[in-house]
Amino acid sequence: MPQPPPEVPEEFAAAYRAAYERALAAQSEEADSGQHADAGLDEGGLARRRSPIRVGTHRSRAARPQPPPRVEPELPDVAGDPTWFERMRDSAWFVPVLLLLLGLLLILGAYAFGRAFADRVGEDASADSEPSVVMSEGGDKAQKQPVTRQAPAKGAWAGKVVPLRGVRATAGCTTAPGVDAGGAKVSYEAANLTDGVADTTWRCDGNAVGEKITLKLDRRQPIGEVGLIPGYAKTDPTSKTDRYVENNRVTRVRWTIGDTVVVQQLKDAPQDRSVRLLRVPRTTADSVGLEILEVAKGARNTTAISEVELGRAG
Repeated sequence: MPQPPPEVPEEFAAAYRAAYERALAAQSEEADSGQHADAGLDEGGLARRRSPIRVGTHRSRAARPQPPPRVEPELPDVAGDPTWFERMRDSAWFVPVLLLLLGLLLILGAYAFGRAFADRVGEDASADSEPSVVMSEGGDKAQKQPVTRQAPAKGAWAGKVVPLRGVRATAGCTTAPGVDAGGAKVSYEAANLTDGVADTTWRCDGNAVGEKITLKLDRRQPIGEVGLIPGYAKTDPTSKTDRYVENNRVTRVRWTIGDTVVVQQLKDAPQDRSVRLLRVPRTTADSVGLEILEVAKGARNTTAISEVELGRAG
């Protein structure tokens, strides 16, 4: 059975009772708006309690002061209505439409590239070895030099050819520069062989038999045609001297194109200043050799070639 509580000394009991009575009094004053509890004592001789006992700083939920409700500030609507792009971007059709547009752009780009390439090929195919060598004498620089097509060599390329540009010529023999009848300086360097002008020339002293000219291409190219103007195709503008007849004219040459070697025979016709073209077997090379084998004598013992032509096959 439970034991009775130990005896409390009188002085502690009195102090505890006094503190208890003060707490009851304070609680009563709070409940009765400041009035003292004078309604008497209970059976134990203690003041009668008129409200629930509150110990320390404890307060009931109803009596505890509540903070005011938090009011969130209302932000201004700076975005406004969504733009058409935002509506389209958020649409379920945005990605499929974007992919479709990209596909169309790729198709159109490929079509444009193909047309440009086809046009370029068409231009090349339509140019059937028409050299752009022009005559500058007489002031008419737009007049093209005549063209003579010789019988093709054995196994020659029969397709379309296009005149090659950017060919650089070198030679072991070159006549020193001189002056024409009007005192104008004249150069006879090998670069005149590929400048596209008929009345400039490369020239070598003597008959030049055995002399070799090297034609360097910018890259490896399929060659299907060769040709040259086998003399000095110029009439002096001051003295009217025919330089073509005056100098030696080439009548036979050897072309070396990679492993292909072709000999071209050139009819000596003093009035024929045309570009003599010869179809050769299609051969890929980055340089072409030209060797002089025979010449027709002129009044001056110097040998000249005004121009050379190379045609790319296909």
